[in-house]
Amino acid sequence: MVIKKLMVEIMGRNSNVILIDDKTNASGETQDSEDIILDAMKKVGSGSNRYRQILPGKAYIYPPESGRQNFLSLTEARYHEMVAENAETVTERFWVQCFLGLSPIIAREFCFRAGLNPELKLREFSKKQLGYLYQAFREVMDEIEKGPDCGIYYFRREIIDFSTVSLHHMTDNERSAYTSVSKMLEAFYYIKDKKIRFKAKSANLRHQLDTLLKKNYKKLQNLHQDMDNSKKNEKNKLYGDLITANIYRIEKGMETIELVDYTDPEMKTVKVHLKVNETPSQNAQRFYKKYNKGKRAQIQLAEQIKTTEEQVYYLESLTGGLDQSTELNELDEIRHEFMHSEFNKKGLTPKEAKKKVAASKPLHFISSEGFDIFVGKNNYQNDYISTRLGVDEDCWLHVKDIPGSHVLVVAKGRFITEDTLLEAGMLAAWHSKAKNSENVPVDYVEFKYLKKPKKSKPGMVIFTNQNTMYVTPSKDKITAIRQVFDSDEQM
Repeated sequence: MVIKKLMVEIMGRNSNVILIDDKTNASGETQDSEDIILDAMKKVGSGSNRYRQILPGKAYIYPPESGRQNFLSLTEARYHEMVAENAETVTERFWVQCFLGLSPIIAREFCFRAGLNPELKLREFSKKQLGYLYQAFREVMDEIEKGPDCGIYYFRREIIDFSTVSLHHMTDNERSAYTSVSKMLEAFYYIKDKKIRFKAKSANLRHQLDTLLKKNYKKLQNLHQDMDNSKKNEKNKLYGDLITANIYRIEKGMETIELVDYTDPEMKTVKVHLKVNETPSQNAQRFYKKYNKGKRAQIQLAEQIKTTEEQVYYLESLTGGLDQSTELNELDEIRHEFMHSEFNKKGLTPKEAKKKVAASKPLHFISSEGFDIFVGKNNYQNDYISTRLGVDEDCWLHVKDIPGSHVLVVAKGRFITEDTLLEAGMLAAWHSKAKNSENVPVDYVEFKYLKKPKKSKPGMVIFTNQNTMYVTPSKDKITAIRQVFDSDEQM
């Protein structure tokens, strides 16, 4: 009887599946000859690993021992010995480095249940506190023995991790429960794979946007440098004025002259270089011409700076939309907008020009006082919020002078309270480039004062009569605002 074995090695990035010719005979006795590799999912030659080659025809060698302990056999006495041996190790890292099969997320759970900071070193805790840590470990082990409590944890539908134990330190996050480990893993890796596919499909567009942004950042930097240099032009007017005021002292043929600068409080002298073949009046006119030319250049530079800043703002809004997108139809909207923008130098084919994309929906939240709050994730959603969803009595918000989401608080005949406005302001700041900043200025205005100029880009609006609040967004504050996830909701 021929026996073959499939060896599944789960070792992170070195994981592999290897088919070997098992040398166990029909009676179950192991023969003297070595197990031979028939094939492997990942082949490893001598160039990558001299100790352990994974190639057809080579002898199968078990992976080397990691030196880490099996946590299932950990006693309290051995635990305290290991703590003493690793006193300088950060507590979270202690569990991951010293034991097989424990992840950072479960290590943090031990620390949370024990009431300890996972980032502190073991030596920083008292013996009593370290005892609490072991008790927390035992508590989790007891739960595992009773059977898996499978769940996937999310933050705003962004997948965080899965666990076969209920994680107390993640109770503020959304959790989806599963009846078995296999169903949990199937769901988890489906979501991860979807995210990877989204990233792959968006890579080309992101590269184009990043390239354009870098180009325009550099252009803007150069324009500002040119503007700074052009401000030195004021000296040309000064020289012309000083020559005119002292024209009686200057003769044709002079190369330089020292003149008192009457604009200087200290009345210092300046040296003015003259052209020997020009009269004093001609020298003055030459400096005035330089000055006027420089002023015209400043006006042109100011226009170019304004145009480039608008282009940067728009490109950053596209990038921001891409950062917030998770669904393929949202990606299609951003790609569609980019293809129809001035930045698509290739132009549109007739088919592309006629192509329409399915509309995606903005994020939907409920304030602590029951007001609906909508947040746009891209420019098309922002346009929907700012031109179709709102009515005069509603409140519209946006971070001041920074690319970000349009936010709408729906009044429905009620007075919008300060607490709800503050929550909406937090959402506006969180869904913008300023999400990691403090005291972020957020403009808010009644919807009736909002206007979209004709032929303006998606997501572009103007407004008047606004007020400004200052908020410091954080994950905790955003988590506290209830989000509605029903994809079939009617807005």
